[in-house]
Amino acid sequence: MFNKRKIHFVGIGGIGMSAIAEILHQKGFIVTGSDINNNLITKRLSNEGIKIFYNHNKKNIYDSDIIVYSTAIKSSNIEIKTAKKKKIPIYSRAMMLAEVMKLKKSITVSGSHGKTTTTSLIASILLYSDCDPTIINGGIINGINANAKLGNGKWIVAEADESDGSFTMLPSTIGVINNIDFEHVDFYNSIKDVKNSFIKYAKNIPFDGFLSINNDDKNIKSILNKIKQIRIFTYGFSSNSNYYAQNIKTIKKGNRFFTSFDIASNINNKSLTKNIHIPLIGKHNVLNTLAAYSVAKGLKISDSKIKKALNKYKGVKRRFSIIHQSSKNLIIDDYAHHPNEIRVTLSALKSITKNKLITIFEPHRYSRIESFMSEFVNSFRFADTIFILPVYNAGEKINKDINNIYLSHVFKKKYKNKLIESIINLNSFFKNLKKLITNGDNIIFLGAGKSSKVAESFKEFLKNNENKIA
Repeated sequence: MFNKRKIHFVGIGGIGMSAIAEILHQKGFIVTGSDINNNLITKRLSNEGIKIFYNHNKKNIYDSDIIVYSTAIKSSNIEIKTAKKKKIPIYSRAMMLAEVMKLKKSITVSGSHGKTTTTSLIASILLYSDCDPTIINGGIINGINANAKLGNGKWIVAEADESDGSFTMLPSTIGVINNIDFEHVDFYNSIKDVKNSFIKYAKNIPFDGFLSINNDDKNIKSILNKIKQIRIFTYGFSSNSNYYAQNIKTIKKGNRFFTSFDIASNINNKSLTKNIHIPLIGKHNVLNTLAAYSVAKGLKISDSKIKKALNKYKGVKRRFSIIHQSSKNLIIDDYAHHPNEIRVTLSALKSITKNKLITIFEPHRYSRIESFMSEFVNSFRFADTIFILPVYNAGEKINKDINNIYLSHVFKKKYKNKLIESIINLNSFFKNLKKLITNGDNIIFLGAGKSSKVAESFKEFLKNNENKIA
């Protein structure tokens, strides 16, 4: 397929699609794309010289050699239908990612949670170690201000998204499984189906590669007997792991929070790497770092380089991103949208402050809400105040019986002494929220849809209203 010159992406504004498009553009292919949304991603691609059409029209693909489509695109899309009629080769996002990854040795990061952060941690270590990797991530890495980078080194570091099962086709020299959870209920029918996909992913690892796994995850442990022929490194908090964290502390330096810990190893001669510092909080991020560390050690990267890279790590956009900070308050934008992600994020925030925690939550997908209703409710136990945005349906058919008003009633039954409200009008909500916030309160926006834009809008609202919270 690499003798073809013009590649058109249908739904190029998605985070996964944009990364592949950017890499191919950097390699010299003529890349175009279409999307109905004009967002930060499409603007960045346009600035880099990629032609973006903000509609779907058969004229968009008239001289294309290859069509790539995202999972959000329906088969009835006019560009897909036209491509079929013209017999233009059509690739899914995962198929094209697999083709790109054949160019080099690859490190893929899988798991129900933490993939984007772990991928960026591994990429940061390789960048600092002068490996110059190619990077394909599911979020904007602050250190490079992009979610993709074409490198001259021999490694590709890529996030392996399990949402539609397509990650099983990725050629992985080195693999990571952060955790396994029942997620993406629009695709998987049961936790057994999810586990089977991860087994298939793991079996793609060649004999000369290796797999790093979270040794504390019960669902991963339950499939180990199915993948025992693969070389495996384990990480976690238990001392029977190959790499395990000890002496975990949260440290505040100025207005920034760090987690400090030691990493013990029982591989060959026992060793202890002291004073690992990451500008992240929460035990889930310690596990993400252990995953990155295990991969780096498998690549024979020195502890000194790993430590320096982790200390200089700048994070990923929308992963506990502090978008407003004063001496008294934090406003945080976070991608968490699954109950377990919400729980660990709020728990981590509560661990660094005893002040009031105000949450603004955007429910994501009707299928997820229906399947995990009780888990969603329980995941907010660390929140003092809960505001609920309209449901982000992510392309699912609208369910009129499930909306933020209904959800607020469900939450109120569980938390009788907490302020819980549904958000109907943003302008009125911003005014009320500003009045509610007092010095010391911390505000976090949670969701994978439009909540980030709401967070930025609220920040601008504060800026235009005396530039202060209280």
